[in-house]
Amino acid sequence: QGEIAQAKSAWAQELSSMDHEQDDPGTTWNQRARNAKPDWLSPRMAWRAIMQALPDDAIISSDIGNNCAIGNAYSSFSGGRKYLSPGLFGPCGYGLPSVIGAKIACPDQTVVGFSGDGAFGIAVTELTAIGREEWPAITQVVFRNYQWGAEKRNSTLWYADNFVGTELNDGVSYAGIANACGLKGVVVHNMDELTAALAQAITDQKAGITTLIEAMINQELGEPFRRDAMTTPVEVAGISADDMRPQKGA
Repeated sequence: QGEIAQAKSAWAQELSSMDHEQDDPGTTWNQRARNAKPDWLSPRMAWRAIMQALPDDAIISSDIGNNCAIGNAYSSFSGGRKYLSPGLFGPCGYGLPSVIGAKIACPDQTVVGFSGDGAFGIAVTELTAIGREEWPAITQVVFRNYQWGAEKRNSTLWYADNFVGTELNDGVSYAGIANACGLKGVVVHNMDELTAALAQAITDQKAGITTLIEAMINQELGEPFRRDAMTTPVEVAGISADDMRPQKGA
């Protein structure tokens, strides 16, 4: 037990100092993401800021996706029945409706939902309902990096650092939609702003105010869900490059 505790402590210390994701050999996406948005939060910085304000007894929900998967390493709980997770079933959009259900079931508990912006887009219409007076207040954090991160991660590994079909519209504001639905929408850009916004949102939740926090983060990509499956598809199928027929104009 002593060795386990020592290893756990060393791992926790290493985790608390990690700011960024590493690139796999042959890929440069994470470095390019940092260079493109040098002043924006990384996913790990966002989670460290969140843990500064998240109560130990809060019930949280986590959506499917890249940024929520990174957050699985950071959350800790004072007891059971505190974590709602989609697991590996892949139901995008799970974070918001599940945390609403948690608040209905446990109205005296602080509840906080977490979603990436891709998955949240599937559940965004729930905002039109929960602004009604009869609905209990909740807090929702959306990690805003304008991409389907888990899918992009697979693509960059499969296709030599290339990707397609994973970018989201950067002209949409989820905080703006929340405000338009009669809720409180907040945009944050750094760790201090995120910690302060979450602390205020939790206080407001007790006063019956629902808050959506739109955390602007860079496009770094975490560990893929199935690294064991991240082999070039033609290799998996046993197809030789010599068997491929060149296309006209290639």
